[in-house]
Amino acid sequence: MKVIRYKKWVLPRLFMLMVSLIAFQAVAEDFSQLQKPRAFTLLDDKSVTLKILDWNPQRKKFHVENNNGKRVWVSPGTFIEADQSYLKEWISAHWFLSNNKLYVSAKREARGGYVSYNVSIYNKTSVDYAKVSMNYEVERIWDNYETGGEENKNVPGKIFIGLIKAGSHRDFQTQPVRASETYKMIHSTEPVRVTSGVGYTYTNEVPRKTGKEKVNGIRLKLLGPKLDNVRIIRDVHIDK
Repeated sequence: MKVIRYKKWVLPRLFMLMVSLIAFQAVAEDFSQLQKPRAFTLLDDKSVTLKILDWNPQRKKFHVENNNGKRVWVSPGTFIEADQSYLKEWISAHWFLSNNKLYVSAKREARGGYVSYNVSIYNKTSVDYAKVSMNYEVERIWDNYETGGEENKNVPGKIFIGLIKAGSHRDFQTQPVRASETYKMIHSTEPVRVTSGVGYTYTNEVPRKTGKEKVNGIRLKLLGPKLDNVRIIRDVHIDK
């Protein structure tokens, strides 16, 4: 007769908190959203189409490119007031996409067969970011013991961040995602003795391991300020 002993769910080691000692950060910065051709008006009312490439805070000038591919540095005072307001928004959006200005990192926590992430955001800029939200997707793979293959079991989530004041630091925690061995109940032809605590019983339904879930990282999508009424989106990928 088979005998199966279940481990108590409340075993202390299952509740042992294991926190990654490293705050992972994504250093790749993508400013392509900001580098789109736009019509600007000069002080003499002439119109010119330019693509803003960069901003130099020391020189207080923008690096621009015209339709012919010519690149020059220009002062914001070259343009009318409405365009100068746009350029201020451009700087705010540029900082939002820069990890040197808006620092994003995360720590992985594993507890009792579940994994969550503590996401940290540090606003090093001189501007406030309002109505910020964050969509995330925990990257989880299921190692299928029965087929020998792997299956995608990613878990999505969303956090409304709201206001991130200039110079402030905010922390957020994602929902726990299961990352442990999986089982399914199968029928046994002979009764199996199952013990739990100080008691026992017999059953024909017994668990069998079917696979193991592994969390390999998390993808964050931060929705920030608007530029020309278009929401700026920052993607951050954190491994493990």
